[in-house]
Amino acid sequence: MSEVGQATVRAFRAAPADGAQARRPARPLTPSESAWIVLVPCALLLAAAIVVLGPPLGRALFKPGADALWPTGWWTSHGRAEPVKHGRYVLAALAPLAFAGVILAIARRPPRLGPRTIRALALAGQAGLVGLVAVAVLGQRHLILYRALDPADRRLPETFSLQDLKLAAALAVVAAILLRSRRIADRIVGWARERPLTRVAGLAIATAFAATWLIQVVASDGIFEDGGLANWTPNGAYAVLDGRTPLVDVHLIYAKLLPYPTALVLAAFGTTTLAFTIFMALLNLAALLAVYSVFRRIVGSAFAVVLFLPFVAFSDVGHWMYLAGIWPMRYGDAYLVAWLTARHLDGSSPRRGWIVFFVATVTALDTLDFGLAALLASIVALACARPPQSLRDASRLAGSVTGGALGAAAVVTVFTLVRAGEPPHVDQLFEWSRIFSSLGWFALPLPPASLHLAIYATFAAGVAVAAVRVARRADDVLLTAMLAWSGVFGLVAGNYYVARPDDVKLDAMFSAWGFTLALLTVVAVRALAARDWRSSAPAALLVLFGFALAVCTIARFPDPRGQLSRLADAQPPTYRRSVEPFIAAHTRRGEKVAILLPESYRIAYDLGLDNVAPYEMENAIVTRRQMATLIDAIEREGVTRLFTPSVGQRVLVEGEAPPAHMRAFRKAGFQRIDSRDALLAWRRADRRP
Repeated sequence: MSEVGQATVRAFRAAPADGAQARRPARPLTPSESAWIVLVPCALLLAAAIVVLGPPLGRALFKPGADALWPTGWWTSHGRAEPVKHGRYVLAALAPLAFAGVILAIARRPPRLGPRTIRALALAGQAGLVGLVAVAVLGQRHLILYRALDPADRRLPETFSLQDLKLAAALAVVAAILLRSRRIADRIVGWARERPLTRVAGLAIATAFAATWLIQVVASDGIFEDGGLANWTPNGAYAVLDGRTPLVDVHLIYAKLLPYPTALVLAAFGTTTLAFTIFMALLNLAALLAVYSVFRRIVGSAFAVVLFLPFVAFSDVGHWMYLAGIWPMRYGDAYLVAWLTARHLDGSSPRRGWIVFFVATVTALDTLDFGLAALLASIVALACARPPQSLRDASRLAGSVTGGALGAAAVVTVFTLVRAGEPPHVDQLFEWSRIFSSLGWFALPLPPASLHLAIYATFAAGVAVAAVRVARRADDVLLTAMLAWSGVFGLVAGNYYVARPDDVKLDAMFSAWGFTLALLTVVAVRALAARDWRSSAPAALLVLFGFALAVCTIARFPDPRGQLSRLADAQPPTYRRSVEPFIAAHTRRGEKVAILLPESYRIAYDLGLDNVAPYEMENAIVTRRQMATLIDAIEREGVTRLFTPSVGQRVLVEGEAPPAHMRAFRKAGFQRIDSRDALLAWRRADRRP
């Protein structure tokens, strides 16, 4: 054979033509290839299961029972039971875990396919993911599958503007191109190498950025009352100061345990809104720095700052509506558990796993929805970091969970017994979750397409990527575990949005979304820097696009001078100045009363009264069972004075009595003795003080 012919044969063997490439021998699938290939069929199968099995599951788990929202037709008891929606979401939350199980099962005996077949099937899976995100973005812009809750509502949402989407897309493309350069990637790695100076500087930057953002949280009495936030958020702490015990004789909607340390702070520094909001801001800051610590353990200080600043902006921790309803109670507790989980897996204290689950159970007792999500997330994270290889390993993990949970329950029970003389009432843990889910208090239908689809896909991706990394035994165990933690936490906590899918609840999920996005960004950046382009490009670009959206929210950075001016210019409160003299005129110090007005427990504390009402205000009584609980407390404590809003006259933002409540009070022996503005004073007709 001539030299030319030999060269041709060598070239043919070194770089086969398309036809020859198709005849390459089949090879086993990698875990990531398996995940992409089975994504579409698994999604279709699970979607069918959700549609078919969701209704019977929902009716079995979320049956309203004999109780119902009451009074019927009154705006404060608006809503209807939606068991099918909740049943389907239970299956949707379990679906990513089932998908992860499929990935791990295939990894044990991976099938063999040809290279072209693998590439085509993997691209089909990635195309399905891109399509889902596209539907979410178009739905968020109300361009497809839009169904207005109000027929007159035709406004486009401002969550992400068109400019935000364009800028995020450009940033994602630029980042991907830069990461393709080996020289640039090496320089970035060298610049971000952990050093003592970068560690100190990173913590300083993170603290200063978060603290400045949190200035928005600080408020005075006048600002707080005008915003309507005094109705719910601080009332638990004042209830504790007033002698009430959560989970026993006061039925708080929000945190059950956080009011105790908050009450100590108010007792020490003054029972003012300023003291309350400063304490909340400090708790928020601690929770955010716990997240920064998780990032630093995974990627080092310099990269941690890059992840942390968009996370803070994305979480919108300065939003007043999130002051205690979301931050720090729900997210603060959960991120404390995440931080302890990361430290435990990284070899730092706590060395004992049961301590993590002790804190996680206390968190669940404080706030059931997000706390239970954090507890389950930590269980999955430890299982991913140290996959049980035997029944003994599984028993050891179960023992840690059980020991921590029982220890936390015992401590809370003993504390409650010492304070109130009786153990916690377990039914109170589930009271409000049942009202919101099974009874559908202020429930709304789930939008056909919006950002919640992208958020769900992100949480599912966190679980799936963690499963892939477990299957291929990735070295960075901490990243694997925290990906699993963030995904499971988001999926379980997502029911908070599903129960009432309005804009406020959607925004409230952004912190969990941002946490998972930040961890997935680490995976995407490493994959692109390693030139793993063909197998990860679409997914990596989607992750970079999502993270770039978080970067865009940094533009909302508050003006510190404007926030301080807001505090300086705040007007004194007017609400309590009118309410407290009215109540004082009909009571004597130390008297047992029932106050169903906004800031009820604070008013009672200021006047030296004992407010025995188990609910914070009139609007918190939305079932006949709750009204019976109130009347029983009044009878048991011998209350002769009752204070309520007038019918049809709202006090502050929320505080208005329905006619059915008035009839119930009269039936219990009360009669109206005075009225002023929107306030009513009642007295028991058959008793005298």
